[in-house]
Amino acid sequence: MVSPGKLTALTALADGSTPEYEPTIDPDTGAVSYPEVARLLNDEDPTAFEALESLARRDILGKTFEEKVYVCPGCGAEGMQYTTACPGCGSAYTIETELFEHLDCGHIAPRVEFEAGPNEFVCPGCEATVDDSGENIEHGMRHVCQDCDSYFEQPEHGLRCRECTDIYVPSEGKERVLCRYSLTDSGQRWVETQLSARESVVELLTDRGFDASANTTVQGDSGTEHPVHVYGEDELLDSRIVVAIHERPDREDAADLRDVAADLDARPMMVTTLGSVATSVASLADRDDLRILSAQTDGTLERDYEVTDDPRTTQSLVQRIASAVKQP
Repeated sequence: MVSPGKLTALTALADGSTPEYEPTIDPDTGAVSYPEVARLLNDEDPTAFEALESLARRDILGKTFEEKVYVCPGCGAEGMQYTTACPGCGSAYTIETELFEHLDCGHIAPRVEFEAGPNEFVCPGCEATVDDSGENIEHGMRHVCQDCDSYFEQPEHGLRCRECTDIYVPSEGKERVLCRYSLTDSGQRWVETQLSARESVVELLTDRGFDASANTTVQGDSGTEHPVHVYGEDELLDSRIVVAIHERPDREDAADLRDVAADLDARPMMVTTLGSVATSVASLADRDDLRILSAQTDGTLERDYEVTDDPRTTQSLVQRIASAVKQP
């Protein structure tokens, strides 16, 4: 099922009001979000990233690489920051420093500790006067850890979590590839089919005297707010209908609709835009008085639909559209 929130997000792409959905990365926290998608989704929906990925797997959305971030394996925060760390204690507080080694006594320290004045150097270990000509001094650049005072030629590469501040080797960070998402050609037609079916239901209920609304939220007897595809109410007859639009509903979809209808004291109606439902859905519909209609390509609604053991073995509407486009 594509929830009302997902369908709203897809509609924004289909009507051109939103060209595509792009990731936003917070420069301070590294958190990744798709705020435009999140704004349109409902509380019952998954996260914006999960919703977009599920639609991309169905070829309704196409995606283009935009960014790569790393997720902390410890706390799960996004946007780990590259850093270098001390191979001894793991601290990121390391500074590349010029070190002097007094060859006579073997003392090693940063150059600044040898400086006694302009061009004058004294070993802080043995207090002998030395010079930097190379006769009794060797010097070179090393990284010095400011926490444990160890020094090394190269620090270790690491990823630092901005949330919990722990540092991990890069291989431990979980890569997440972020993309921009846009409607595919077949996805555009798929959305139009869902919207056409929804509009047909609104017209059907309106013609029968119901005050019908599409993409609305209705409060149930339990106090729960239910986002629904279509809701119709006839106050005179004290009658209500709640409708869910599906491409290919499964038993869970049917059970969810039944439960929502019970909370709204409404009759449940399900519309399949592919014209088929699973055997388990048909059985539940017969038992719980759930009406199933099939949306036709010309926008009409019919009571006839196909019942299959496993509707997943048949082509989805997107696949059918894609196949039709490829044909000469």
